[in-house]
Amino acid sequence: MIDPAAPLDAASLRFNATGAADGPDPHSPVLLALLRYWQSKRHADGRLPGRSDLDPLELRSLLPHVYLIDVLPGEVPGRWRFGVRLLGEKHVEVYGSGLVGKVIDDVFPAAVAAEFNRLYATVVRRRGPVVNRGRVSWIRNKEWLEYEGMHAPLASDGVTVDCIFGTGAFVGLD
Repeated sequence: MIDPAAPLDAASLRFNATGAADGPDPHSPVLLALLRYWQSKRHADGRLPGRSDLDPLELRSLLPHVYLIDVLPGEVPGRWRFGVRLLGEKHVEVYGSGLVGKVIDDVFPAAVAAEFNRLYATVVRRRGPVVNRGRVSWIRNKEWLEYEGMHAPLASDGVTVDCIFGTGAFVGLD
C-alpha cells in the first residue's frame, strides 16, 4: 500500500534515467525482452508504434510485467499529466490495486508523483525508450525493494506520443 505519510528519502526518489539508445541496456531479461519487442514494432520510416501495434498474444508471458500510461494534456502547453491505463500483476503486487483510471498525481505522494511525471515527460520529449533504476522508498514495508524500469513511447499517429509502454523488474519479487 502506498503510504502518503511515509518519510521519503529524496535520494532514492531520483530516477537515474538513461535513454536506452544512448545508455546501458537494461539488466533484467524481462526489460530486455520488452525493449526488443518495442523496437520490433517501430515502423521502417521511423514512426513510433502505437497501442494498436502491440499484440497481447505476442506478449502473453510478459503481460504481468507490462503497464500502459496515457499521456494527457496538461494545463500548460508542453506539460503533461499521466494516467494509469493498464497495470500488470507484478505492478499490482507492489503498488496495490485500484490505480487503473487514476492520474499519477492522485496516486502517489507529491514528491513521488513529481519524479514519475519527470520520468514520463522525459520519455515523451526523447520519443525513445528510457531505462531507470531506483529503490521503492515510499511504499510501507517495501522500502527495501530495488527496481529497474523500461519506458517506451507509443503514438497512435506514429508521431505524437499519447501512451507509454513500460515494465519494471523488482529485485526480490521474482
